[in-house]
Amino acid sequence: MKKIVFWAMMTLGVVSLQSCDKDDDDRLQVSANLQEAFDTRYPNVSRVDWEQKGQFYEAEFVDNGYENKAWFTPDGAWVMTEYDLRFTQLPQAVQDAFKAGAYASWKVGDVDKIEKIDGSVTYVIEVESGEKEYELTYLEDGTLIREDTEWGEHTPVAPGQTSEVKDLVKAKYPQAVILDIEEEKGGIEVEIRDGGRQKEVYYKLADGTLSWIHTTYEVERREFTTLPESVQQVFTELSGSGMVIDDVDFFETATGNYYRVEVEDRGADKYVYVAENGEMLQMKLKNYA
Repeated sequence: MKKIVFWAMMTLGVVSLQSCDKDDDDRLQVSANLQEAFDTRYPNVSRVDWEQKGQFYEAEFVDNGYENKAWFTPDGAWVMTEYDLRFTQLPQAVQDAFKAGAYASWKVGDVDKIEKIDGSVTYVIEVESGEKEYELTYLEDGTLIREDTEWGEHTPVAPGQTSEVKDLVKAKYPQAVILDIEEEKGGIEVEIRDGGRQKEVYYKLADGTLSWIHTTYEVERREFTTLPESVQQVFTELSGSGMVIDDVDFFETATGNYYRVEVEDRGADKYVYVAENGEMLQMKLKNYA
C-alpha cells in the first residue's frame, strides 16, 4: 500500500513539474536588451510576465506584495509604470480631495499611481455605486482632472506622439498648461488648463497623422445664465417637459460648436445635442451616444 501511495505521489509530482515547465514555455520571451532595461529599473522584484501590446511590451511584476505594470518600447526605452496602491498610500491632498468630493460615499476599488516618461504623475481611484462605475484621475495636488464613466485599462502614448501632440496643443492653445496625455478610444486625449478652465482636447490618429477632432469642457450650472438666450430657452423647454438636466458639456469642433446636455427622462439617461444658435440637433440614449 505504501508503495502505491509513493508512486502515486511521484506521478503527481512529475505532472506538476511538467505543468510548470509548460507554463514557463508559454511565457513571452523578450530580447536581452529589453530584459536588461527592466532589470536595471526594477532590480529587486519577483515574477515578471511579459506581454506584447501593440507597439509596447508590458511587464507585469510583483513588488512588496503588489502587482504592478511597466511599459517599454521594443528597444528597451521605459514609457510608463502603473503601481498598485492602498488608498492610505495616496498623497494626503488626493485623499482629502476624494473625501470632500462627490464620490466620497462610493465604494473604492483599485487605486493606482501612474508615472510617465514625460515626468507626469497621476493617481487613479476606481469607484462604484450600484451599477455605476467611475474612474477618477487626480494630480498630486488633489486636482481632479478626469472622470471616466467606466473602469478601463491605461495605455501609454509613444514618446514621439507625446512630443507631437504637445506641439499641436501649444499651437492651438498657446497659454494652456498640459495636465495629462492618454490614449483614448483609438486616439489621444489631452487634459489641459486654459483660461482658468479645464478642457479635454481629443486627437485622432490616422495614417500616422494626428488630427484635432474636438475640444470639450463642462459648463457649470452657475454659467447657464451666461449662455446664449436661445440655448437657455432650450434648457427651459427640456425642464418644462419633465426632463432633469444633470450635466452640460460644450464641444468645439472644426464643423461647428454645440452643447451636449445630459438629461434624465422618465428614468432613462439621454443626451440632447444643441447647436450654439439653440437649434436642437438630436437626442440619443446615453448608452448609445
